[in-house]
Amino acid sequence: MIKKETLDAIKNSLREDHPELYHEAFTNDEAKEVFRKIIREVHGDLLDTHEKVDYVVRELVGMGLIEELKSDERVTDIGYDGDKLWVEGNGIEKYSIPYEENEAIKLISKFSSSTGKELTTKHNILNTSKDRMRLNAVHKSVAVDGTTMAIRVSRPGLALNEENFRSFAPMYMLDFLKAAAETRSNILISGETGTGKTELQKLFIKYIRPKERIALIETNKDMHVKETFPDRDIFYWVANETTSQEDLIAKAALRSHPVWIMPAEVVGREVYQMVQGILTGHRTATTLHSFDARATPYRLLGMAKQGYNVDERMFLDNIYRYFDFDFHIEKTIDGQRYLSEVVEFHNDHSATTVFKQEYTGDGFQIKTGELSPAFYANLKKFRSEFSGLPKEG
Repeated sequence: MIKKETLDAIKNSLREDHPELYHEAFTNDEAKEVFRKIIREVHGDLLDTHEKVDYVVRELVGMGLIEELKSDERVTDIGYDGDKLWVEGNGIEKYSIPYEENEAIKLISKFSSSTGKELTTKHNILNTSKDRMRLNAVHKSVAVDGTTMAIRVSRPGLALNEENFRSFAPMYMLDFLKAAAETRSNILISGETGTGKTELQKLFIKYIRPKERIALIETNKDMHVKETFPDRDIFYWVANETTSQEDLIAKAALRSHPVWIMPAEVVGREVYQMVQGILTGHRTATTLHSFDARATPYRLLGMAKQGYNVDERMFLDNIYRYFDFDFHIEKTIDGQRYLSEVVEFHNDHSATTVFKQEYTGDGFQIKTGELSPAFYANLKKFRSEFSGLPKEG
């Protein structure tokens, strides 16, 4: 649309005439709009359409092609393998776009400029976020085919909702999800990367009783819960290099009078403090990567052992006793996300199937199981109207 030489000339003139504004526009939307106005006024003879102005703004102080891809509401993940971009999303068949490594490095630098974190040979893995995008980048010193990066696009609102839930699972499972929230069930949401765990977690939050305080803890701002649920009593914290997720659970959440202590995702030693929170009577709903629902207790054990000398039997006793359900999500080869299985945990270290949905290649086979008497007792205790699951399979 605009030649590189022209783009460089515009950039140099703006950096020389408006240096403070140029740098501020990377991180401040108001400054970016002022920057846009100046570009239109100074270079209007060349940039004679809104599309050209938008393109220049994206290239100079925005995210260029990435910003354009992000504008498609269906896009959730953008990856760069050192040679090309790979784009994935809801209802999108995965596709690639040629992309030069120097463009990827410039893009990573824009993240660095706005967050103060850098990707170098000394610090060769970068995790940061900007403009509702979470970036993981690996330096070319260890990435054998060149710099790599993975971008997860997050948006306020509910991508999984009552209108589209039936493409994910039968509608009676939405009623069950509501009942799990109403009865303050401790739930785990497991699955591979990109299966939609966070979106199910956000939908679960919707059905938590409005007066129940939630302490939500993230390592990057992905969930945007205050924008999605502006009227809810939510303490929303994002861990950083000086205050870990583990610290926020142990030193802040326990003292903030929440009903729910909710790490958005668990990946390591913070699991131990999460379980301690449950033992003090708090409730949780978190996500994790796991092969299947029955593997989840052992995944939690492995993560807790990364930082603590735990008694394995006692730890697993607590998981099976105090966690109620695991919701496991998968996706088909063409990217359709679906609820694969829900299991209920029991004190004897068993897990029974409550719901199972298997993809056969040309459709789904569904079967349901029995819920425990303890769950039915909680339905009465919390005055839930849920009466149980239909018999299938």
